[in-house]
Amino acid sequence: MIEKVTAFLIRKKNGIPQLLVFSHPTAGIQIPAGTVEENETLEEALLREVKEETGLSKLKLISKLGETLQFTGPNEAYLTQTLRCYSWPAQAAKRNGPLCNRGLLMQTFERKVGFTHVKYAEYDLNKEPPLLLLELEGWLPGDALTREIRRHFYLLKVEEDTPEYWKTESDRGNVFQCYWVDLNAIPELMGEQAEWVLQLDGVSLEEI
Repeated sequence: MIEKVTAFLIRKKNGIPQLLVFSHPTAGIQIPAGTVEENETLEEALLREVKEETGLSKLKLISKLGETLQFTGPNEAYLTQTLRCYSWPAQAAKRNGPLCNRGLLMQTFERKVGFTHVKYAEYDLNKEPPLLLLELEGWLPGDALTREIRRHFYLLKVEEDTPEYWKTESDRGNVFQCYWVDLNAIPELMGEQAEWVLQLDGVSLEEI
């Protein structure tokens, strides 16, 4: 199983609750989220992801809103270790391509002697049609893949003054445009993130 965290960063402006979102240069509008690393607690992962994606560190954890347990499709799996693909299904095989990060969602194909044939493709989703940016293919140990994902949702208050818009550079060199939106006017979020905001239904924001 792989664990992931999602952060709803909230403030009030003139009494109106607002949510922090950011525009990813190739993957649409998002809220801070990511994978829990090995030997990292959920809260450590939460604060790290927020720092990496927004630059913010002065935060108050209000509550954990909930969690979901999901399974990938039959021909998909998440990577549980950070490693490179093998060129053929054997421990002695050459490792090729870029380092694949823990938490990456891979396409899966045939299985041989404890290895699974995988492919990964990354697209610029802000283009129409989406533009292929990266593609890799190889073999990974079967025990480095999982179809099970548990996602944890948290509500946090931002306790520092911020501009209405600002930019931050991620650890992968992407530049994110961060900005506040009214909670009743959240723009369309990327992919499954559109469903994540349902976690805010019925949540009291009196502490904000």
